Amino acid sequence: MTRREWKIRATARLAGTESPAAVAALLLCHALDVDKVALVAHSEEEVPPEAETALEAMLTRRLAGEPVAYILGRREFYGRDFQVNAATLIPRPETEHLVDAALSFFQNRDGVRFLDLGTGSGCIAVTLAAERPSWTGVAVDISSEALAVARRNAETHGASDAVTFLLADFTRPLPLPVGGFDLVVSNPPYVSEEEYAGLDPGVRNFEPRSALVPGPEGLEHPRAVEAAARALLKEGGLLLMEHGYLQGEACRALCSDAYWMDMRTGRDLAGKDRFLFAVRRFGA
Repeated sequence: MTRREWKIRATARLAGTESPAAVAALLLCHALDVDKVALVAHSEEEVPPEAETALEAMLTRRLAGEPVAYILGRREFYGRDFQVNAATLIPRPETEHLVDAALSFFQNRDGVRFLDLGTGSGCIAVTLAAERPSWTGVAVDISSEALAVARRNAETHGASDAVTFLLADFTRPLPLPVGGFDLVVSNPPYVSEEEYAGLDPGVRNFEPRSALVPGPEGLEHPRAVEAAARALLKEGGLLLMEHGYLQGEACRALCSDAYWMDMRTGRDLAGKDRFLFAVRRFGA
């Protein structure tokens, strides 16, 4: 079977799933270890038997609802490929807004010290270090399996020396210096139990529940992030925290005027509330 024929057949089998033709091409590129240009340029080449076997296994997984990122073992974030597996959330474009906000707030500043709470694949921490080589930070996660993935991503993108990985529960006091950070950034679990029940099966059945649901309310971990940031940020330091699109007001309410200033909600490209922006008040 040629590459073109395999793609046509796979696209038909994937009908009813998201972007079947694009997914078929991605799987084919992955199995053959070629890019999309080579795939098109050599579309009449035969697919080797061993590649057909691997492709069939990948198709079976996709038809069972498994996200493509887990099948491929990677997902692009901020222009870089990040390894992912079942221990980590799949990085999403919305989270890139946290990176944009951090780079903008500390524009032209060297030596920024950041803390990433609930790092998962490490996509935020590694991206910050890769984008700003003079920045250093600590990436915290409660999952040793997730931290192993984050460490590999740091190695891949040349950030191993810039990011320290800490196995810890950020809802408890962390062994870190009070007032030791310029930036606290987090994409914490924020999905309520009720919301979780209505999530797409591809998310609910495959992505780690502990990285999505902090408790019945959905604000349990955002509340813990605010408390950690209040203690660990320097005066004038910045807190950036992703949240659900209906949680903007609730997350701003977590930040007391006694400790925070310039509190506002950042929006994603769809205009939905997406993250909290708050500056640690001076003298508080």
